[in-house]
Amino acid sequence: MLAPWRAPTAPRPCPWGDDPPLIALLGPQGAEAFCRMFDGFPEAVGLLWSIRDDGGRIVDFDFGYGNPAILRMFRLPRSHTGRYTVLEALPAMRGDGTFDRYVEVCETGEPFVDEVSFDTPFGDGYVRGTFLRRTAKLGDGLIVLMTDVTEQRRMEAELRGFADMVAHDLREPVTGIAHLVTLLERRAATPPDPKVLGLLRASTERARELIDGVLAYARAGELRAEAVELGSLMAEVTEDLRPRLADARATVHVGDLPAVRGDARQLRRLMQNLISNAVKFRADAPPRVEVSAAESAGGWVVTVRDNGVGVAPDESGRIFGMFARAHSEQEGTGIGLAVCRRVVEAHGGRIWVEPAEGGGSAFRFTLPGRAEPV
Repeated sequence: MLAPWRAPTAPRPCPWGDDPPLIALLGPQGAEAFCRMFDGFPEAVGLLWSIRDDGGRIVDFDFGYGNPAILRMFRLPRSHTGRYTVLEALPAMRGDGTFDRYVEVCETGEPFVDEVSFDTPFGDGYVRGTFLRRTAKLGDGLIVLMTDVTEQRRMEAELRGFADMVAHDLREPVTGIAHLVTLLERRAATPPDPKVLGLLRASTERARELIDGVLAYARAGELRAEAVELGSLMAEVTEDLRPRLADARATVHVGDLPAVRGDARQLRRLMQNLISNAVKFRADAPPRVEVSAAESAGGWVVTVRDNGVGVAPDESGRIFGMFARAHSEQEGTGIGLAVCRRVVEAHGGRIWVEPAEGGGSAFRFTLPGRAEPV
């Protein structure tokens, strides 16, 4: 395999570093103008240069210029160029056909547009989301433009889910309420049966729970950034949940938690949902919940570990969707974990679940950065 082409000497056209193939293609001034044009471009733009073997066959691509938008999208440092190739950064591209499409564009000049979803490490970074990807030939390489359509696709899916919920989950309690009201009207001269009133109250509460859940989800993306001591916040959460914890004989153990910058109201809702789920989906033993945090590159990983019934591996991604429920036998709206995901992502992090050692689940989420300096 031939190594990526490198000019023996070349001027630095941009603050992010050299791109010798771009300089060779456009000249130093043209390369500088190209980079400066796309540095402020709102969409993610990256250049890939072909790596050919002795027979001229493309065997990989090298990274060239990437504008600030694409570096943020892939959470890549500015110094990633030259540290690894495209297939080294994302080996799955060979198996999913993307690499072959890239080669075809580079050889034929025919561009292509597709939509791709990622949730995977990418070199030194990590990429997660759904993107509209447009790829075209540039010299002996490619220019790739990516538009983040994650939120748009999620909203479309959630609108479909909301329509299903209205058609099924919400229709059931509303129909029940209408039926019970009709029954009471027919017996207006006699006192209402306590059982009928109980059913009416339960149906009303079910409808209210669904509506409140949808409102909570809609507002979960609204943030007011401030310094938040997670330790103090957890003390408030456990105090708020004390009656529920006492009824279940549950214990909550909180380790050292950091100060972060975020929305205290939304982070409180996040922790309340995770602790409540741990109590709700408990096993035979009294619930035990452990909350801890560990510093990681760029921020913190917070873990809420329980000894409950756990989450099946094939459900670990689905449960964070709107109206999704991991345990259909349990009552609930299926909105709580979707709210958790929305809160975490609004703070710039991600959330996932893993099996906990010894049984149960470990819900983990990232919160970038520190609160200091405020």
